[in-house]
Amino acid sequence: MKKEEVRISLRQVRVIDAVSKTRGIEHAAGMLNMSQSVVSREIASAETLLGISLFQRGWSGTEPTALGERILQRCSAALKLMAKAEDDIETLSGKRPRLKTALRWHHLDAVAAVVQLGSASLASAHLGMTQPAISRSIAAISEYARQPLFVRKRGGLEATSQALRFVALRDELLQELGTIGNLRRGAKHKLIGRLAVGMLPFSGQDFVAKALGDLTNRHPELRLMAIPGSYNTLAAALRRGEIDCMIGILRSPPPFHDLREVFLYNEKFTLVAREEHPCHTHRRSISALRNAKWIVAPHGTPVRAYFEGLFQTEGATPPAQTCEILSFSDAEKVIMNSNAIGLLSYSDQCLANLPPKLKKVDISLPASEIPIGLTIKKSSGAIKILKAFESILRNYCS
Repeated sequence: MKKEEVRISLRQVRVIDAVSKTRGIEHAAGMLNMSQSVVSREIASAETLLGISLFQRGWSGTEPTALGERILQRCSAALKLMAKAEDDIETLSGKRPRLKTALRWHHLDAVAAVVQLGSASLASAHLGMTQPAISRSIAAISEYARQPLFVRKRGGLEATSQALRFVALRDELLQELGTIGNLRRGAKHKLIGRLAVGMLPFSGQDFVAKALGDLTNRHPELRLMAIPGSYNTLAAALRRGEIDCMIGILRSPPPFHDLREVFLYNEKFTLVAREEHPCHTHRRSISALRNAKWIVAPHGTPVRAYFEGLFQTEGATPPAQTCEILSFSDAEKVIMNSNAIGLLSYSDQCLANLPPKLKKVDISLPASEIPIGLTIKKSSGAIKILKAFESILRNYCS
């Protein structure tokens, strides 16, 4: 059998589907009543047969790779075909077979050959199997079906309606799973798989949502994830391969040797408050606002470091009582509905289109320009997807 015609086993189909659904080897093993080592071996064997990696470590656990996603779709469809065959056979005989846990290709091959040729001996020669092996396969699948599949007649073995349904199931499974080699070849020319973007806090990122929407319109088979978090949390996930990039304020340079930064555009630190806030009534300085309530990013972020530096340069102690919020949109909402002043960062375009209830505080901030961009691994594997994302981002940033 040529490599492109190789069939993954129906047992491997079950294992691939279970690992994908449970997001991990341990839970899949429990679901399948197998040991973790057996599940791992089945995945490794399937990957060897197919010549691809099926799974990768992801933010939510074990996730399918780009090509693994396509194989998974076929595996899930195959299991649905088996479930439908169980329904049909139960309707025919009143007895429900046990197929999904026990069915093998050699069972189906044996039934199909005997149905076609009328005897186990002819089926044996046709399949290159011994006659006892054919008989064992027929006996096993009859046991799983909980009913005989053939009636012995003078002229040979006569197939029951249930046997014919197994032949139909074999054809359906071959159509679904037998084209995996062609699927693998075709997928090389498409942008498929996952793009997981870590969203760093406190920079205006509405264009990221637009870019992700644009990307999924152009490449509908991509699976996109936007994951908010702190720099250290997302950097650790990026280095482990659980996400593909981070976007937000660049560290210039990044604190980890295996990460690199891609500049996109500049934003500016900006003070904002609700329109009716007293700070808008007359010109103030930063030191005069030291007793105000503040919405600021947490300690350890560039925003917080800049915030504290503003007061220190004027000889004032940075305010200790502040509200720390990681989400940019949540911070804006809290500022709109409170007497707090926020230190956020905006592009010129976003600043010109502030939400109606927000207003820029008229205080000039020194050295307020900050670089925004992507942080990725130097050895990133999802180059095509990242390049497509970066290209679309640049269009929105320009």
